Amino acid sequence: MVFAQPASIAGTVVDVSGLAVAGATIAAQTADGQTRALVAGPDGSFTVDAAVTSLRVTSPGFAPTVVEAIVSPLRVVLRPASFADSVVVTATRGVDRLPSAAPSTVVTAAELNNSAAGSIDDVLRSTPGFSLFRRSSSRVANPTTQGVTLRGVSGSGASRTLVLSDGVPLNDPFGSWVYWNRIPQAAVDRVEVVRGATGDLYGADALGGVVQLLTYAPNRTRARATLEGGSFDTFRGSLFGGFAHEGWAASGAYEGTSTDGAYTVAPEARGPIDTRANSDYQTGFVTAGRQADAWNAWIKGALYSEDRGNGTPQQVNATNWRQVSGNASGSVGGGAWQAQAAGATQDYYQTFTAVAASRASERLTTEQTTDTTFLTAGSQWTQALGRVTLLAGGDYHRTDSDLATVSYSFTGVRSGPAFTGGIERAVGLYSRASIAAADNVTVDLGGRLDWWRSEPTDANLPDKSVTFFSPRAAVAWRQGAYSLQGAVYYANRPPTLNELHRGFRVGNAVTNPNPLLNPETLSGVEGGVLGSWSRLTARMTTFYNRLEGAIANVTLSITPSLITRERRNSDEIRAAGVEWEVDARVSPTFSLNGQLVLTSSHFRGSVATPEIADNRVPQVPVVQGGLGITWTDPRYLTAAAQVRFSGQQFDDDVNEFKLGAYGVVDVQVSRSVTRGVVGFLAVENLFDQVYDVGRTPIRLVGWPRAVRAGVRVALR
Repeated sequence: MVFAQPASIAGTVVDVSGLAVAGATIAAQTADGQTRALVAGPDGSFTVDAAVTSLRVTSPGFAPTVVEAIVSPLRVVLRPASFADSVVVTATRGVDRLPSAAPSTVVTAAELNNSAAGSIDDVLRSTPGFSLFRRSSSRVANPTTQGVTLRGVSGSGASRTLVLSDGVPLNDPFGSWVYWNRIPQAAVDRVEVVRGATGDLYGADALGGVVQLLTYAPNRTRARATLEGGSFDTFRGSLFGGFAHEGWAASGAYEGTSTDGAYTVAPEARGPIDTRANSDYQTGFVTAGRQADAWNAWIKGALYSEDRGNGTPQQVNATNWRQVSGNASGSVGGGAWQAQAAGATQDYYQTFTAVAASRASERLTTEQTTDTTFLTAGSQWTQALGRVTLLAGGDYHRTDSDLATVSYSFTGVRSGPAFTGGIERAVGLYSRASIAAADNVTVDLGGRLDWWRSEPTDANLPDKSVTFFSPRAAVAWRQGAYSLQGAVYYANRPPTLNELHRGFRVGNAVTNPNPLLNPETLSGVEGGVLGSWSRLTARMTTFYNRLEGAIANVTLSITPSLITRERRNSDEIRAAGVEWEVDARVSPTFSLNGQLVLTSSHFRGSVATPEIADNRVPQVPVVQGGLGITWTDPRYLTAAAQVRFSGQQFDDDVNEFKLGAYGVVDVQVSRSVTRGVVGFLAVENLFDQVYDVGRTPIRLVGWPRAVRAGVRVALR
């Protein structure tokens, strides 16, 4: 039976989470052989006043979708672009995308919304090799353990991956850990993850790669909101709104969360003093600016306040962060320029306790208060000259931290405060040439020169300073459905003020600082192949990294009541591995993606730390991966499941404390309630797996089964 085409059609363009895609481009093939071009409105709606035989719908960040079964009203679902087609500006630090040979992954707002994970760091665990220093979710982990590990480059809690938000560092300037909830999720447009050292552009913090959270540009009027509640008395509201008028624009975002949290100590080890790791935070920002024909300028103010309980009555921490930033960009003489500056202050408070073996009591051992001010500024220029695109720039960082430590004796006698900390300065100059050597060959050549200096508050401690050069060379070749890429790089990371001056205690394990630490030096190579066909995209990347002088938490002694460690430069870490990724669009309603990473990461050498030579590097599993499945039909609902798994790993350098292998399943279903409103139900850890995240030496466990329900709203 042949159905007549309707004389006109009305439709809506939505993403896989059910929210409208404004501004999508529609090419309508009409029955008389003509093609009509139109743009979806702010609510994703469109109308074609003609009989239509097919539609092709496109939008930046989404895979093109062709619809041939035309009915009215029509609902077109756009899926995120595959990793072969995603636009990544982070790899080139540019205003616009430049050719780049760096392996990367993009997680769109639609994918964030379609994931059952309750925080951004949990969503990113579905990207190859991503993990925090421990397996804990940031919702219950102490902030100081939230450093990112990529490609087996670890050894301590410091993040060796740079995390940015709209170009401004999210890494804590004192300790390099990351507050993942500082950016309201309703404001996040996409997250870009670039793996492999990019020290030629970003400097010392980017040994493992770069993660950037990009928020919605206030280039049109829009509003987004998520309201949800669930297990453990968890409530979250996340809001974003922006408007634009005659070149002027402003936006604002807010997120507030309150949760009783979950127990972090395993059931068999739990005692009377163990409590849920509760958390309450509020965060927000406002922006304002103007965009003209040849330039634009913006200013942004942000606030963040957090209070946490860390699993016992006396273990708490609190953070207050205030930040102002501004940026400007434009074009002059055929080139593009941009400049950015940011300043912030932070107050961080934390307590440590000693817990009785019976876990029936605890006593306060230490209080720490860290006051930090941070300043960063930088600018860059991009110029296209025939087949060569040149980028050059520079940046400056200054961190000033005062750490006050109060100690308590076994009988509770208070002493101190003792003052440590210092001032850290860094200046960098960088450049990169992206060369189109042929129509299908791109070559990147880059380098960065850094000057770093650290001056301790204590005049009895030595100043530390170093100058280093970080080069990188990469090539990408494309032929039909296939692409090959390879890179070699050399980069450096000086110790943070936290590693130099701050000690800490986790359970019965004490880690002391070391003001004599020297920088780490990374050399590495990577290569990969990517294939992209109509419904399938696959990529394999191999890498080898050698981290000389790797800063590690080295065990000095172990007794039944106390484990003592110190931060030290080990001989080296050698990490080699392979990453597999696949993205399959099986049908218009069904898709799946998967990733698998195999990593061998070991301490090597017999001079500085012979006692740990050949041991596996802490917090790096041999096997890690995940699988995502999505089914969506606009007439009914969207259902998604994510599976993430990890092999065993160790929590310490001597490989005494093993963390077992685990697998966790998360699921979510969502359905459009009315235009612009989607209801959802999410279940994390569906089968309530009890899995290891740490040993202190008490066994710590991960986030249990949790149910959340709520609504998402997208207007215009």
